[in-house]
Amino acid sequence: MIRVSLPKNRPILLIVGSLTAVLLAVTAAQALTGGPPANAGAPTAAAISCQQLTALDLTGLPDAPTKIISATPVAAGQGKPAYCQVKGYVSPQVQFELRLPEQAWTGRYVQLGCGGFCGFADPDNPNHSVPGGCAPPDDGHVVIGAGDSGHIGADAFDAVWAHSDPQLRIDAGYRSEHVTALAAKAVTKAYYGQAPRHSYFAGCSNGGRQALMEAQRYPDDFDGIIAGAPGNNLVALAGEFFPWIATVNTDRDGHQILGPDQLPLLQSKVMAACDATDGLKDGLIGDPRDCDFDPAALRCPTASPQPTCLTTDQIDVVRKFYQGPVDAHGRKLFPAGLAKGSEAAWLGYVIAPQGRTGGLEALGYNYLKYFGSWNNPPASYTLRDHRFDLRTFKKLREMSGIYDSTDPDLTRFRDHGGKLIMWHGWSDPAIPTESTLAYNHALTRRMGGMKATQTFARTFLFPGVFHCVNGYGPDTFDLFTPLYDWVEKGAAPQKIIAAEKDGDKIVRTRPVYPYPMRPEYTGTGSIDDAANFTGVMPGEQPDDRYPWAGAPFRSGYQKTCHWEGTKLKCTRSPST
Repeated sequence: MIRVSLPKNRPILLIVGSLTAVLLAVTAAQALTGGPPANAGAPTAAAISCQQLTALDLTGLPDAPTKIISATPVAAGQGKPAYCQVKGYVSPQVQFELRLPEQAWTGRYVQLGCGGFCGFADPDNPNHSVPGGCAPPDDGHVVIGAGDSGHIGADAFDAVWAHSDPQLRIDAGYRSEHVTALAAKAVTKAYYGQAPRHSYFAGCSNGGRQALMEAQRYPDDFDGIIAGAPGNNLVALAGEFFPWIATVNTDRDGHQILGPDQLPLLQSKVMAACDATDGLKDGLIGDPRDCDFDPAALRCPTASPQPTCLTTDQIDVVRKFYQGPVDAHGRKLFPAGLAKGSEAAWLGYVIAPQGRTGGLEALGYNYLKYFGSWNNPPASYTLRDHRFDLRTFKKLREMSGIYDSTDPDLTRFRDHGGKLIMWHGWSDPAIPTESTLAYNHALTRRMGGMKATQTFARTFLFPGVFHCVNGYGPDTFDLFTPLYDWVEKGAAPQKIIAAEKDGDKIVRTRPVYPYPMRPEYTGTGSIDDAANFTGVMPGEQPDDRYPWAGAPFRSGYQKTCHWEGTKLKCTRSPST
């Protein structure tokens, strides 16, 4: 049995805070933005009763035959207005839940992505992803929707559901969010007598992968999309990066080489060496790529492990963490490794207490065992059986057309008028930020350069922020208001203000600018005040090509599958 252990009060890997919990961050978001955003349109009330939706027949909905299971009025409480809770599913078993305000609906529909391997439709479940710890700032006046990715799971690590059902793999791969959107819009139109005026998608981690999948495959589904820490290069991420992190830190007896006791030392030495590389000594590493820390500086004088140093084997592990997966010839099997400065978040994700399993190990193992290919490995399979070589890499890539959302051609999304905000924390311990930069590079090249791309897509990188939520720097920010303004008013986001809090008190703010711009201190005033920074372009543009075995990201690899009798047929989707 795999037992995953994560520190108390730290969100599960690839899973972020529930909708209920993150409502507590709304006040902070409004304080940063000057108040709630203007309504998308005149407030609208329900046209029919909630209970009448149970009689709604959507079994003939094109591409998404839908059954409503229940429609339940929920009274106002805990700061939330009354709403209608609708539960249903799209054939064969894509379950979803909607929350439709009874009064003062703004015309917005917001669909939440799902982290890990999902398996839950409840928007309050910690799997459902929202950026920066903030729910939509005007929650209670937007329709909220969430789905389970087409299957029921015991937890976000569970993948047994995929063992022998190719349709469930397809639904989790690319179909579930699309059909959930179709069903949600049909229910919304029936309830209010009008369709949503604006539709939005927000997801982080696997939810970020889903977000980019929507922009690439179904560009008409959403007007605005937030893709956070996207696991969009899923096949190489779950099939190579996750297993690498687990296996390089395991000795012949199955024990961890680098344990929890060494992490505080490692983190403190990295910060001491690299804090000032961005020009300020402020407890943040502005860009970990500028950090040249070598763990060999912590080598123990003897071979015996000590709390104040690292053994030769532990140094080798840390170097391999930073490097990322490679084959015997040094060829990269993933764009990057863990960032320097992410060590404070390794516990639970990368490293677990004795007798437990780290989150990345659990996800990598379950991915490879249950849905990393159309044919499952033997029941006796373990990560020790995995081979880091090009033959295995190419075999795994056969599933890229189902799971990956790395197509850089967003022409149809742009032409639809869609707006995309991608974001990532620089200290992410689960999905390397440089993977997002590799995709951003491909996107920028395909869409005509930085100026042309930033008319509809912008990327923001947050120093000191972990995986989707939390961090040791300013980790609370609102991306919904900037996205609403971009879609509805044409005002592109020039910067995002991130806040660091001590309880309810904001103790530091810092601006984050569209990549590759960086914040620069003006030289006067507190470095804890965002007003004392300005955005500058680097003198030399960073090289984001990231040569690896799967480079460059291209169009034309995605597949669409359908059944012909009892046979599954998959064909490559046409490329624009």
